[in-house]
Amino acid sequence: MADGCRDCASCTKSWLGRVAQKLATGVLYLCTIGVAFLVKRGVMRHCPQCHHLLSKHARRSDGSFRD
Repeated sequence: MADGCRDCASCTKSWLGRVAQKLATGVLYLCTIGVAFLVKRGVMRHCPQCHHLLSKHARRSDGSFRD
């Protein structure tokens, strides 16, 4: 506590409280990454052959794939 101020809630937390706060921040970060991964894999359309996003495939002017 010597390096922080003596009045704010963050500096006056116990050691265990600070560890729990950092752990909760890490868990929130991992949950955000997990949700983004699920949205990408579950909602966006993928090629059945190579599993890349369909929007990344080159197409001809009539809409068919150029592969």
